Amino acid sequence: MPRHRVLGLIWEKHTEIGAKSRQEFREQFRVSYPAYEYITVWQISAKDSPITMLMSRREAERFLREVLDLPPEYAELKEVSLSLLDAIILNFQQSIPFQSVTSCAVPPNQRHLPSWDEIRESCFKKRGGLCYHLNVFMKVLLESLGYDVSLASADVKELNDHVTVIVSHLVGPGSHHLVEVGCGYPTFRAIPLDFADESPEYVTGFLRHKFVRMNDAVIWYHEPRREYRPIREADLTTDGWYRYMEIRPFTPCIVEFFEASMTKIYTNQSESGFLQVPRAVIFPGGKLLAIKGKMYIAENDERRVDSTNIRTVDNLLELYQELFPQFPVSIIKDAIRYSDFDM
Repeated sequence: MPRHRVLGLIWEKHTEIGAKSRQEFREQFRVSYPAYEYITVWQISAKDSPITMLMSRREAERFLREVLDLPPEYAELKEVSLSLLDAIILNFQQSIPFQSVTSCAVPPNQRHLPSWDEIRESCFKKRGGLCYHLNVFMKVLLESLGYDVSLASADVKELNDHVTVIVSHLVGPGSHHLVEVGCGYPTFRAIPLDFADESPEYVTGFLRHKFVRMNDAVIWYHEPRREYRPIREADLTTDGWYRYMEIRPFTPCIVEFFEASMTKIYTNQSESGFLQVPRAVIFPGGKLLAIKGKMYIAENDERRVDSTNIRTVDNLLELYQELFPQFPVSIIKDAIRYSDFDM
């Protein structure tokens, strides 16, 4: 049985093993199903999530208008559409960074999985965050606008270490589109997932990429861009693609499903590279601009990615203020202070 099929188990399974609470279900689940002891699963139904994450239609429209600066023909649309969805994704990635700066800036003994209020505030202030910030916010935003949307689990380096978004039934009954704004790579559009075996190749900014079906999962392959992300030769396929992510788009998950894996990313500095090295990534005008540790990374007009070493803390602070003025200097200083990298 493929390990991802365990995601299909719902909390109602507790009636079969006699659990009276979620914690008891977790414990008894591991006893009854020892092969899956590395997973915490107790509910899948997106309609029954005990964590309330809500946004009014008016608030969602204000976000489109004032934060994403969508033109009126999009911001005032009353019906969902693929063109509106694509405009939201593009403007979101151009305006709101994928970043770990604010997470690094939290003292280690105060780190925690962000609440919905923290997620909403961060996105409205254009500060962004990691996948749990960005993709959870996107899910609630799209839901408020009337899209049929769910969260889905994905693996980048470890099982369930990424949360992404799926929009369903948009262009026809049973259609599925991937909405990905929380990984530091440009998508700039919704990706249709209803291909039989393999998607077309896409070129978005510096990235050439494609998607391949594997049973009930979808594998996201990238053209290797080592100047942006170090990649070993051993990690490439025989035809030269980098297997970046495995996505389970057809098994919806509620937000609580990600509690354990996301808490680890936001709190465990010894195992979370995002807490060891602060970084921020954004795509103004569709081109990559990033700071990762003490490296400045930028995409040129020929889709080439160049990197420059930042020599001093003062230079780093100045560059953050130029590229990411939404971060107060105090946050940048705390991120340097509490993370592992040295200038």
